[in-house]
Amino acid sequence: MSKESLNTINYFELPSDETSQLKEFYTSLFNWRFEEGKDTPDYWYTESAGMKGAILKRRSNRQNATFYIEVDSIDECVSKAKSAGANVVVDKHEISEGFYALLEDPQGNVIGVWEGKT
Repeated sequence: MSKESLNTINYFELPSDETSQLKEFYTSLFNWRFEEGKDTPDYWYTESAGMKGAILKRRSNRQNATFYIEVDSIDECVSKAKSAGANVVVDKHEISEGFYALLEDPQGNVIGVWEGKT
């Protein structure tokens, strides 16, 4: 990870009740191609959308599209976010490529933070 990529949006997730329907929509509209993810069932990954992202099974009715910001340290970012008034929606979680956490800002928007493995 380069210093230029830190604190920038590098990933998105689009929640769906019917992932196959949403995959078909984005494929037919924008010609995005999807592959099934390794770590999560019904998680469809794309690199053909101008940035990396995925369609995933919706976990709750309140779940909206989420973007992820790449950070140097998840632990430091979560601590700093809490001090600034954020709530932790999903604490630091490990997957094969790195770590993520979901934070709710003081206005109720959920954002993701990401730390890749080196």
